[in-house]
Amino acid sequence: KMKIVVYRHTYNTTGDRNIIGDLFIDGVFFCHTLEDEKRADNVKVYGKTAIPAMTYKVKVTYSPRFKRNMPLLLDVPMFKGIRIHGGNDSTNTLGCILVAFKTDGKRIWSTSEKVLTQRLQQAEEGVTLIVKDAFLSYNKEF
Repeated sequence: KMKIVVYRHTYNTTGDRNIIGDLFIDGVFFCHTLEDEKRADNVKVYGKTAIPAMTYKVKVTYSPRFKRNMPLLLDVPMFKGIRIHGGNDSTNTLGCILVAFKTDGKRIWSTSEKVLTQRLQQAEEGVTLIVKDAFLSYNKEF
C-alpha cells in the first residue's frame, strides 16, 4: 500500500490566488503541488477552488480529455474526474492537483506527472492520498 500526503503550506492571496504544497510518498518528499485557492467553507467549486482537505483513494485510469493514463482521485464530494497532472499555475488546474519538481512559491514547473503516474502504476492496490492544510505562511518568499 502506498500513502501519499500533500501538505498545503503557502497560500498566495494576491496575483494568481493559489496554494503551493509538498507531496510526500510513504514519508519521503517527492514533488511540489499547486491547487486553486481554498474557500472558507471548504466547499469545492468547479474550476475555481481546491478540493477539501481529507483522505482520498487514488487509481490510475485513462483520461479521455488528456488522452493518457493519469492519477484519478476517487470520491471527491460532489465531483468526479479530479486528476493529478502537470501544469504551472491556477489557470491549468480546473480544480485538479498540479505536480512539479520546481517551485518559486508562486508557481510550479518541471512536471512530475509522468514519474508519479509510473510510481502509482507499480504500487500495490490501496493507494491513498491525504490532503492536509498545514499553512506555514501566506505569500511565502523563497
